Amino acid sequence: MYFFLKVFSSYLRNAPTFAYKITYKIIYSLLFHVLKMRKKVVLTNLRWAFRNKSEEWYQNTMQQCYKFFSKEFLDFLSFPKYYDFLNIKFKNLEILATAHAEKKGVILVGSHFGSFDKLFYALKKEGYVLTGVAYKQNSNGADIFFKEIRENFIENQLYKGGDIKQLKRSLVRNNILVLLSDQDAKKRGVKVKFFEIDSSTHSGAAILSKRNKSPIIYASITFKNNIYEVEFVNIDTSGSINDIVQQYTSEIEKTIINNPEQYFWFHKRWKSVRSYQ
Repeated sequence: MYFFLKVFSSYLRNAPTFAYKITYKIIYSLLFHVLKMRKKVVLTNLRWAFRNKSEEWYQNTMQQCYKFFSKEFLDFLSFPKYYDFLNIKFKNLEILATAHAEKKGVILVGSHFGSFDKLFYALKKEGYVLTGVAYKQNSNGADIFFKEIRENFIENQLYKGGDIKQLKRSLVRNNILVLLSDQDAKKRGVKVKFFEIDSSTHSGAAILSKRNKSPIIYASITFKNNIYEVEFVNIDTSGSINDIVQQYTSEIEKTIINNPEQYFWFHKRWKSVRSYQ
C-alpha cells in the first residue's frame, strides 16, 4: 500500500489540471456509484441529525459530501501542490494568539469538518508548532504514508491511546495540541447532546485543560466561494468536564448545520447509543 500511495501521489503532483479533474471524477464515481462506500451510514447519520428534511435533501447532501471529501483526499495525497497557494482567511486569529501568549499550551479542539488538514498547514505557516493525535490506520503502509505527509505541518503526531505524558509535554512546550473530538467515544466518553441525541463524546480536551490550566480554543475551517474561512471560539473552562465537552460539541454542531455537506458523515457517530443497520 505504501508503494502504491507514493506512486499515486507522484502522479497527482505532476498531473496537469485536466488530468487531475478527470482523476477526481473517477475517484468520486468509484466511491459513490460503484463501491457505495458507507452510503447507508451517511444517510442514517443525516436522517438522525437533520430530522424532517426531504429525501431529496438527504440524497443531495450525501452526494455533495462524497464530492467534497473525494477532492480533499486527492488534495492531501498530492501534498504540497494544492496546499502552497491556499486562499486562507483567518476571521479572528487574535483569539488563538491571545491564548497562546499565556504560555500554557493551547488545546485546539476541532472535528472532521471541512479541510482540517489545510487548517493545520495554515497554522504551521503562521509559525505555530502543532502536536496532533490520530487513530492508527489499519494498513501499516497507509499509516506511514499519511504520517509522512502530516509531519510536514504537525511536528509530533501521536496515536489515540498513547502515553498521556506526551500530551502534557507538548503543552509544557507551549505547542498547539490538536484534538478532533467528534467521534464516538464508546464507554470512555461522557454523554452530551449532539443534534439533540445523547452522544458518547471524547472528554480528553476538557480533562487536559483542567489538569494543566491550558486554554481550549475551538477551530473550524469552511470552504466558501473559493476561500477557506477559519474561525476560532474561546471555550469556557471554568465549569465541569461535562460542561466543557458540551460547549465544544455544540460549537461543532453549529458549524455542521451551516454546511452539512462538508462534514465527514462516514463515521458511526452514535454507535454507542443507537443501532446501525
